[in-house]
Formats: sequence, C-alpha cells, structure tokens
Amino acid sequence: MTNETKACRDISALSPVAQRACRAFLRECEKEGLPVLITETYRSQVRQDYLYAQGRTRAGKVVTWTRNSRHTGRMAWDICKNVKGQEYADAAFFAKCGAIAKRLGITWGGTWDTPDKPHFEVTKDWKGKGESEVVEKCKMIINGKEHTVERILKDGTNYIKIRDVAEAIGYDVTSKGNVAVLTKK
Repeated sequence: MTNETKACRDISALSPVAQRACRAFLRECEKEGLPVLITETYRSQVRQDYLYAQGRTRAGKVVTWTRNSRHTGRMAWDICKNVKGQEYADAAFFAKCGAIAKRLGITWGGTWDTPDKPHFEVTKDWKGKGESEVVEKCKMIINGKEHTVERILKDGTNYIKIRDVAEAIGYDVTSKGNVAVLTKK
C-alpha cells in the first residue's frame, strides 16, 4: 500500500530509460562537484492527487500545478542541494544542474514558463548524447535453472542487474550507501 505523504527517492522505481538518464545526470553533477540529493522519483497517482490538493482543498502552500505528472509515469525526478540550509536557496546550483541536463538531453523544469527548478524529466524515447546502451530482457541460467533478467548492453559489455541475479539465487538486496548488500533469504 502506498503512503501518499511519503516521497519515493529510489532511482530504481523509475522506468529503465529514466533510470539511465537520472544516473547519467548524477554522474555528471558529481564530476562538477555539485552535491545533488534526489528528493523524489516515482509518485503514485494517489500521492500526486494528495500533493495537488495542498494549497487548494488541503492546508499548505501549493507545491504542484498538475495532476498529470511525469512522476506518475516513472519518468521524472526532483532534486535539492545536499547542503543543510541551502537545499533550495542556491539559484546558481540549480542553473548548473540545468545546464548538465540540457547537455544530456534531459528536460529541466527551471526553463518552463512557471519554473520548477528541482524537477528533471525525460520522455520514453530519451537517448543520452554519446550513449551506446541497450536495455533488454534476456535469459540467464543459474545452477541449471533458467531465469529472465534485464541485461544492459553498453559498449559491447553485458551488465545484469544485481537485483535480478540476487532474486534468482534466493538473496535479498539492500544497500549501505553505494554498496550493495546481499543476504540469504
């Protein structure tokens, strides 16, 4: 069950194409020393409606202008500056992030008529500039048993999602920061 008051920050909750775009965006921001924090990725329609009601039929400041968001389609993410007290106050930070997004072919909400500086989104046909990557379902045999997994083909190398492999061998996956932790079920 979805809790409409809680934001999802999990990049893997985005569509595969948006995951690639978001990760490419974060890599480029890191290279430029920009301390980006993902504040929200996927939103259920229930959460989107809950946010839309704020400042209209529910108390609080208006936080979204639409009920039809790319967040509900798993194609958008929001960010802030990961510095206490400066999360949304640094216009130069958002402008630099917006420039990175533009280079990558990602839409930045900061360029809209009603700017939404923390918002970034892609369409389902997004292809990052310079990317040579394909994501597809494939079969993998582990201990004689066939499993369907997602394979990422990038520059001639196969990458299999760790969650798919872990599930196939009976492990749960969590993380400690950027480190995957596999635990036998």
